[in-house]
Amino acid sequence: MKKPAALTETLRHPPLTDQKKPSATYEQATAIDNARLGKSFKVIAYAGTGKTTTLQMISDAMPQRRGMYLAFNKAIASEAQQKFHGNVDCRTFHSLAYRSVPRGVTDKLRLPRLSPSFMAKEYRLTPITLRRMMGGRYEQYVLMPSRLASLVANAVSYFCSTNSQYPAPRHLQAPSWLHPDDISALQTHLYPAIERRWLESIDPRHEAGISHDIYLKLWALSEPNIPADYVLFDEAQDADPLMLGILLKQRSTQVIYVGDAHQQIYAWRGAVNAMQQLPLPESRLTTSFRFGEEIALNANAILGALNETVPLLGNPLMNSKVVNKPHTKQRDAILCRTNARAMELLLAGLVHGEKVSLQADHAKLNRFVDAASMLKQGKRVTDVPELAWFNSWHDVHEYCETNDGSDIKPLVKLVDDHGTDPLKRALAKITPIDQADYIISTAHKAKGLEWERVHIEDDYQFRLNEKDYKISDEELRLLYVACTRAKVSLNIHHIYDLMQMLKREMPQSLRRAVS
Repeated sequence: MKKPAALTETLRHPPLTDQKKPSATYEQATAIDNARLGKSFKVIAYAGTGKTTTLQMISDAMPQRRGMYLAFNKAIASEAQQKFHGNVDCRTFHSLAYRSVPRGVTDKLRLPRLSPSFMAKEYRLTPITLRRMMGGRYEQYVLMPSRLASLVANAVSYFCSTNSQYPAPRHLQAPSWLHPDDISALQTHLYPAIERRWLESIDPRHEAGISHDIYLKLWALSEPNIPADYVLFDEAQDADPLMLGILLKQRSTQVIYVGDAHQQIYAWRGAVNAMQQLPLPESRLTTSFRFGEEIALNANAILGALNETVPLLGNPLMNSKVVNKPHTKQRDAILCRTNARAMELLLAGLVHGEKVSLQADHAKLNRFVDAASMLKQGKRVTDVPELAWFNSWHDVHEYCETNDGSDIKPLVKLVDDHGTDPLKRALAKITPIDQADYIISTAHKAKGLEWERVHIEDDYQFRLNEKDYKISDEELRLLYVACTRAKVSLNIHHIYDLMQMLKREMPQSLRRAVS
């Protein structure tokens, strides 16, 4: 395959300064030039396009200015601190907030938190009868005090992720399968408890523990100034309204938002996709250093279905391939959509005596299995949201037959097929990642990672017929993340027919880039 001349030139752009540092591509140099202007802007960085390296180059180009690199978790911030020069502070939003909020509030992190049952007694909550949709009709459903208390606590947490100035009834999130009138009534009924819980959370004299989101919200309400000349905000597509609100209020600080709108896979937990919403000048990183042109073509087929017109370019110096084969031993990672499918593959691997690692949400799976065991014994569950609405395992089965219940149905089937004890034993036998034959991961957990050889699993959700396909944008973004984790080999056996349809409909602007 002939290498596009412009693409090769992009990869071999001359270095900015010192020969020991990596050369800046044309796109990276453009981002650096924009940063030097001192105005806020955004860098749209496709998968594997050297985002972190570009951020380092931006900071190196402004050595006299104070920088702040903001990440979503401490591990990423700590790793970044090793890569940036001494005039760049690498932190999380929470660590900035912790420094600024009164000690009397942050000291409450060490106190025991209110359990739902304790809060229900303290707030004198009583059972409420509501209507819920089951099997195509509404039936009576009793919400017990401990469940009401969980709703109150969750409402405060949700308020903390918004840009709102004060809690409101709308911050109580109730399932859509409750009757709409009952949802409104429930929000109004519980609002005094929501307001009370918020005020107690920020009161240093109240002796109940808090979560980290409480002091972050308190800090945001103080309209803080971030102590830096410029901010590098990584993975900006995953920002929630609270974080975005803090940055938009920085009057004298340049903010450089960096991310990929098409890797926004956390809308379900409040992310708002700043990369698409912010009306700012933009530059792009479109050439992947991770993989070659065949994998880029695959990714562009997905991007085309997401209405993208600017192509992702493969690295012409890398020989990557896309294969359509049933699963073989030649793989480093298997990427699933769901925790349930990941668990099934883990069990199968253990049966065959393989050393399997699981890059899924171990803690969440353990909690689900424990909660299922409790429901099977007739006990109530309060701390696992997916099961907290049900009084029995039979109730869970009924719910799984509704449209709303389809998301937990695979986990419920897993419990029914294997039992809670074998699942717990399997979770305890997971091999450490560095000693495993291969890794099983969900696409969500794989974000930000890469492997030589990747297999895409069979549990992604779409429908095909002879002439057409149906797939949501959310699912397309998940597949884009999964398919761009591979460096050398991408096995698309389970999504091959979908990919053929997507490729047939690719815009010419994306097809030409890798042809």
